[in-house]
Amino acid sequence: MFRIGLGLALLIMLPTLTLSAPVDRALVQADLALARETLERLHPGYDRYTSTAALDQMWRQLDRSLDEQVEFNEVYLGLSRILAAIRCDHTKAELPKDIEQARESAPLYLPFRFRLFNTDGASRMYVSEPGNTTLERGDEVLTIDGTPVQDRLAAVAPYIPVDGFTDHVKSVVLASSNEFLGSGFDHFDPLLNDTPAEVMVKARTSDGKIRTITRPRIGYAAFRDLTSDKRWGKNFSDPGAARIEFPAEKVAVLSVDTFVNYRKPAEPGAIYGPLFRQAAERNVETMILDLRRNGGGSTDAQLGLVARLITRPTLGARDIRVKTIDLDGLRENLDTWEKAALNPKPAMFTRRDDGWWSVKPEFGGVGGPLKPDPDAFGGRLIVLTSRSNSSGSTSFVSVMQATGRATLVGEPTGGSQEGPTAGIIFFLSLPNTGIVVRVPYQLTEQVTENPVYGRGFDPDIEAPETYESWLAGRDPALEAAISLATEGAQ
Repeated sequence: MFRIGLGLALLIMLPTLTLSAPVDRALVQADLALARETLERLHPGYDRYTSTAALDQMWRQLDRSLDEQVEFNEVYLGLSRILAAIRCDHTKAELPKDIEQARESAPLYLPFRFRLFNTDGASRMYVSEPGNTTLERGDEVLTIDGTPVQDRLAAVAPYIPVDGFTDHVKSVVLASSNEFLGSGFDHFDPLLNDTPAEVMVKARTSDGKIRTITRPRIGYAAFRDLTSDKRWGKNFSDPGAARIEFPAEKVAVLSVDTFVNYRKPAEPGAIYGPLFRQAAERNVETMILDLRRNGGGSTDAQLGLVARLITRPTLGARDIRVKTIDLDGLRENLDTWEKAALNPKPAMFTRRDDGWWSVKPEFGGVGGPLKPDPDAFGGRLIVLTSRSNSSGSTSFVSVMQATGRATLVGEPTGGSQEGPTAGIIFFLSLPNTGIVVRVPYQLTEQVTENPVYGRGFDPDIEAPETYESWLAGRDPALEAAISLATEGAQ
């Protein structure tokens, strides 16, 4: 038995997660009104990609759909769909802590992991980690409990937030996500569909045979342990999160899997310094920077890398600004890691002509240009990109593109050429349902000239991972980068 909000009893019950005592409509409406007001007042990208009129209509539709007694799923899913419509990767709803903890042990997860590839114009699900299912790596999952996989994926997709119109990155989040406790699919699918204790899967093997298996669903810990790649989700300071290899003479591959540097902080120079000195000792002329696992993270880790890859003073961003500094009436339901942000003072900002407020440099805003580090690499730079790039890693690409230093190889990124709505994030606690809404407070304006509205960056050389290359264990982007780095070499 679990409790939230006003003492409402919650149960995790198969086949679905349900409220044993539905919430009164008036209480739900109060929570939704608070969420809407907070987003409209504070979120700097609230109507950047979806008009206020369209969002107003979604709020009205959700309100009209509420019965006098409202099931939790209805509230959480309805709110999550509106948040996804804002089109900001940092804007999402967290489950109440007691439900989240209960879900960790409940057998709600598929007993295998998967990858999604676009084949013949359709998103297809392929087994990547079979677990104890008797499925094999590369088998295509056709149906789950009798429903076509494409239908299940299509039902979940509207709840997955992305930046702008970078919907191609949803395939990454659906398959694997620290934000959604394992994967976006395993987070939302049990809220939308029955989840019997055993799941029936129809799959097609790589040689075309069709087979059906039935296996028990598993809990989060077992699902997490399925992956053989333990580097996902690392902190910047963890061993191996940043590493360097030398695949050819005078060529280095520097991999930086994350910029997350707030859980176990480290001085960026202590991480990057030894790696760049190794490159200098080997007289590296071309550096291949592999950012394909990097979704973003902390500004210090991002800018610390920029400083080692520029040859002249360079701006890391144009501006960091907020929509308002008036938090009255909202503050009591907000929390954040930067407590000063709960009481913003006019002295911390410069008032803009459009009524917004730019953060002053001494309070975390944009200062002068970054200076090259003494160990900075001045040779040829190739950056490997993927659908996993967003936020901070896309911001890094923006700076590199502005300097003209980098050739991008791989896949289109997520994130925003214009700049992310991120930085400080408020956590809005809705008192009656226990849902927590993440509300970004800052908008960072990137240095990209004439940014493409709502898009990340396209590679200069496309070398996407495909089902065929993945199954064969090939790495098209790295192969293309090494070929480019060594062309003309004897």
